[in-house]
Amino acid sequence: MPRWVERMKPGHWYQISGDHPDLDLSPTPAGTRYLNDNDPANDIKINPPKGTKERLRRWLGRRPHAPWQGRCGFPSITEGWNGGAFASRFGNSGSMIVFGGGHNDYFGSDVHAFDLSTRQWSRISDGYVSGGADEYGTGAVYPHAVYPDGSPLPPHTYGYVQYDSIGNDYLLLKGQLELGANVKATPISHMFNLDSLKWRRGPKHPAAILSSGGWTTWDASRRILWGHSGDNGNGFIGFTPDGDNGDGTFGSWTTHYPKKIQAADHNTMAIDPVRDIIVVIVSAASALYALDPSAPDREMVLLSSSGEQPKLSEYAALEYAPNLDRFVYFSAKNGAQLYTITAPAGSSLAQLTHGAWIWKSIINTDNRLDPIAHAGANSKYAHNREHTFGRFRVATYGTFDVAVLVRHIDTPVYAMKLN
Repeated sequence: MPRWVERMKPGHWYQISGDHPDLDLSPTPAGTRYLNDNDPANDIKINPPKGTKERLRRWLGRRPHAPWQGRCGFPSITEGWNGGAFASRFGNSGSMIVFGGGHNDYFGSDVHAFDLSTRQWSRISDGYVSGGADEYGTGAVYPHAVYPDGSPLPPHTYGYVQYDSIGNDYLLLKGQLELGANVKATPISHMFNLDSLKWRRGPKHPAAILSSGGWTTWDASRRILWGHSGDNGNGFIGFTPDGDNGDGTFGSWTTHYPKKIQAADHNTMAIDPVRDIIVVIVSAASALYALDPSAPDREMVLLSSSGEQPKLSEYAALEYAPNLDRFVYFSAKNGAQLYTITAPAGSSLAQLTHGAWIWKSIINTDNRLDPIAHAGANSKYAHNREHTFGRFRVATYGTFDVAVLVRHIDTPVYAMKLN
């Protein structure tokens, strides 16, 4: 467990990295303080200046150009509709993993980690950085959804990413054949192994459409990454990362089921491994629904809620906290507020779908930090204030559950002890 966890009071947000962290922590070492410190475009070994104009640009202190920068550059790794995952086995106390680009925004396939023990950012994979300008974006089509180095073309990851602690894999359910103006999504999954720091890809599904706005959860007991497409997709499906297919692909798909809900964009879901139930936040209805992972062909069931439920939002995050034995809901629209959701009594699906799920705000009345407002005021880049996706996660250390939040490329990482 990171030593700083012991200094935290439950229900309070803290800055744990950057120039001025809380909890009497020392500043993170220079070069590791912010995600932006590891932008591959700033690495002269990877991206040396080419031509007098670029050398002058850098001499003037402007952001370097890179062939993979896209329209918006590196800030899109957080702002371009991208999530993240907590990898419990990467680093002594686990790490937040960040990857993504999408459409015209960013074409870099670099992978980054925030180590919760050292409180430092690092770039753990450079991605494809040796291509010319014509190998990125519009017109650069890759039929297997990977660059020549094997890394995937970075999509908007939305809620499509999760983590498998057994395989120590960062999991991405979808792929891209092309980025840029003619962006093309494809049902090819990708796995980044955090031991070897190498990518693998799955086989292409013949019928699934996994494009914008989808959401997933990792079912560790069945070893299935369950995923639901967004509005313009066509289904609910699972992918298991296990097995070498002998043709350069790994893993396999489950049965492809019809969509469970039509208003599907930017919802979120999580599994309760104790009760074996998947709970879904449906933002358009501002309601909770349940899925039975043991019977994925069944329809979703509307759940009853009571207590302090806020209006439920797109781009939010839902996690299961094992020590609390509750779900945890976070939306940037609610600022510092954090809510737990307690299951009704009983363990059968009938009991869980007929009783009321109880919402409760767990922010302490003495809390003084709003991470959404703080990050927004301190970032120099344009940002999507409402976007969270998987950049909010729960890390568990013994009897403690800790919420971790990554906001922008030039702002601290934030944390809250939940119990």
